[in-house]
Amino acid sequence: MTESASPRVLIVGLGMIGASFAKALRLSRAAYVLGMDAQPGVADRALELGIIDDSVASAEDVPAFDVLMLAVPVLAMESVLTTLQPYLTDQTIISDVGSVKGQVVASARKALGNELPSGFVPGHPIAGAERSGVEAAKADLFDRHLLILTPLPSSSPSAVSVLTQLWQAVGAEVVTMSVSRHDEVLAATSHLPHLLAFSLVDTLARESENREIFRYAAGGFRDFTRIAASDPTMWHDVFLANKDATLGILRRFQGDLEHLAQAIEQGEGRTLLDVFGRAKSARDYFTQILQSRQRHSDDTRRNLIVAPAPEGLSGALDVPGDRSISHRAVILAALAEGDSDIRGFGENDDNRTTVEALRKLGVVIEENSDGCVKVKGRGLTGLQVPDSPLYLGQSATSMRLLAGVLSAQPFASELIGDASLSQRPMARLQVPLTELGAQLELTANGTAPILIQPSQQWQPLDYALPIASAQVKSSILLAALCAGVPVRLTEPAPSRDHTERLLAELGCRLENRNGALVFAPASQLPPLNLHIPGDFSLAAVHIAAATLVPGSDVTLSAVGVNPSRLGFLDILNDMGGSVTMSNIRDQGGEPVADLRVRCAPLTGGSYGTHFSGRTIDEFPLLFVLAALANGDSRFAGLGELRFKETDRLTRMLDGLRLLGADIELTDEDVRVRGRAGQPLDGGIVDCAGDPRVALAFMVAAQVARRPVIIRNAGRVLGAYPGFSTAVGQLGYAVTLED
Repeated sequence: MTESASPRVLIVGLGMIGASFAKALRLSRAAYVLGMDAQPGVADRALELGIIDDSVASAEDVPAFDVLMLAVPVLAMESVLTTLQPYLTDQTIISDVGSVKGQVVASARKALGNELPSGFVPGHPIAGAERSGVEAAKADLFDRHLLILTPLPSSSPSAVSVLTQLWQAVGAEVVTMSVSRHDEVLAATSHLPHLLAFSLVDTLARESENREIFRYAAGGFRDFTRIAASDPTMWHDVFLANKDATLGILRRFQGDLEHLAQAIEQGEGRTLLDVFGRAKSARDYFTQILQSRQRHSDDTRRNLIVAPAPEGLSGALDVPGDRSISHRAVILAALAEGDSDIRGFGENDDNRTTVEALRKLGVVIEENSDGCVKVKGRGLTGLQVPDSPLYLGQSATSMRLLAGVLSAQPFASELIGDASLSQRPMARLQVPLTELGAQLELTANGTAPILIQPSQQWQPLDYALPIASAQVKSSILLAALCAGVPVRLTEPAPSRDHTERLLAELGCRLENRNGALVFAPASQLPPLNLHIPGDFSLAAVHIAAATLVPGSDVTLSAVGVNPSRLGFLDILNDMGGSVTMSNIRDQGGEPVADLRVRCAPLTGGSYGTHFSGRTIDEFPLLFVLAALANGDSRFAGLGELRFKETDRLTRMLDGLRLLGADIELTDEDVRVRGRAGQPLDGGIVDCAGDPRVALAFMVAAQVARRPVIIRNAGRVLGAYPGFSTAVGQLGYAVTLED
């Protein structure tokens, strides 16, 4: 990279896509944008329109640049790369916007050699319009659209990171995929529809009465054939470049079309209804995914404006039902025999995702407005075949737990998620489930989608989890339960044990033998009658804030105090916090208590890896507490935080530094130099849509000199039901910006 404050990006090809990327990137101020085009005058016109910062007349005039973005037709990329090859360095990042990645890679190898540079990372924005040319540039073209990066084994993580940041700067959601998978998916979802639109319009245009046909064409014809107005040259290149994948899906479509023709000819109405019904269901599901993505995107973009607390926080509060227990309870209720009643169910977005997935699996679930859920169980292997892939949004818990359940069902299934979930690691789930006998297929990167095939090859499992993970452990237990095989599990450190407690409550045999969990599954489960305790992770937000704000005195009622969740409380008490428990009781196999929190001075300490499994979601809050404590604090073994909804380590360190904290990362360990007695600064921080990061910054803002604006924090509303009421009740000064 050059020494400039932001990268210099050379965009070659200033048609609609290239010019739109240039325009959006320049407006974002994320890069200095250079533009070049083979057509005379185009780059100069882009400069006149304010689309680029500077124009490049020819290859001989190319100045230094850090990133090369190719926005030329796929079949032209080899010649462009050959021309620009002398201007590339070992540090140059090279990418493109072409829709056929196999051809792009082949062209790059011809131009640059078989051993491609580490900065070469193909990409493809899933966005476009029928207009073409530099005049058609749209700064919002990529806003809320997917951008697929297809890194090669030779691609460097730093190059992927830079490109991710550039595309996110123009509003895109970045996902990764293999080259071959990309070309297969795009052949089906983009290339084939364009081919059909071109063909249909051409067929009708050649009819002798085409004017009458087009005169009476209605909205359906207009919508279906809209893409036939696309650039013919570009699509000529696409079809020739992606020939194999396009022909594969085209021939399958031809076969299905012939099947429909025969059904019409022979009057087979049932066949038509079956096909049309499946298609409508799939299209409705596709619409649901798009609406969910749109809603979450809209929510995410909202900002929290948090002013310092004017006085101590005070009052009594009931926090929402525990998210982790709610996931497990509703899944086990679905697998039980008979009707289950669950009270205090968590009404957050992730729990709702699990409920909707179970409904698609044939489970009848009735919800009341007061948090009561009634579930009609279908038995351990009685779930129904879903009519489409199960879309799980950004809920990794839903995906991992349901993967265990579905691996032992007598039908195939597929689990998919949003851009965030599609990048989270799932290989650690695949390994033990495969050893147990399941058949799971992931992407080459070990991520979702998860394809699950039914299996008859189950066997007892003795497995040592390499990383303490309640989700992986629970997935194994659920698979073993449904398959009816025993398991023995060990972990390097304790993790949450909610699944074990619920299974024991339902009569299953679980034992701890010499540090190992031994599970012998029952042949069936009785219905649940459960009251879920308050979510400790949400309670921890108010515990942290009340600890910091002078004069605070807050009581949190009926909070779950499972020892496997109390790492945060153990650390806080060691630092000098003032949290007392009262009215301790058992509630459905879980310990519950009322917590009273008062402001207290804190002293830093050193906390090893044995805290990680019991504290993983609360570390962002601990970073804030440590930043305002007396002395240094050290937290070890936090690499897992990189693989949450966001890279929480990076987000928290960047944001806290901006607010004035002295915090640094070494490998997987975080060191914080406390500034007791000195408030944090105000400013603008970005939580990137991660609710836990947003809530941690909200706590930091309580003791800042001036207000803190937390960008992209709207998902707090979905993660914390009743958030606005709760913070108002205790005395926070928080405004959610529309």
